[in-house]
Amino acid sequence: MNKMPSQSAIKSLPNISRQAGWTFWSLAFTLGVLSFFAYVGMQLVPIYSTNSSIEKAMSQSLEGENLKTVRRADITLKMSRQLLLDGSQQAIDFKKDLTMQRTRSLFILEAEYERTVPLFGNISVLVDFHPRFECTFDGSCEKKSGSKE
Repeated sequence: MNKMPSQSAIKSLPNISRQAGWTFWSLAFTLGVLSFFAYVGMQLVPIYSTNSSIEKAMSQSLEGENLKTVRRADITLKMSRQLLLDGSQQAIDFKKDLTMQRTRSLFILEAEYERTVPLFGNISVLVDFHPRFECTFDGSCEKKSGSKE
């Protein structure tokens, strides 16, 4: 047989309307986590923007060049001019961070550098960048993945 619950059992059930929604602590925790990631993101956007400028400068420095005979000085001059226009002229040390290689069929221009972004206190984020362009001597260039080999 189906029994009906007693009045005291019904009164002891939790109030459904009281359980709906966020509590103060769950809202504070969620906002704290979102604020932390927003802060880290705001700190990282400028260095990724600078990396984009460096990749653009690398790409434009290879355009229209005879890759069989181009000199390192020509590439660095074109890159430094483009980075000056982008406001990123101090972003890379050409002597230390930029390498050029010629193989029988490829011209490779690669930059390898890192940036440290202080977050707060003694906590920082280290980001490694490895933009790499591989060009055939007919002038077609391809940007390779930025991972270290």
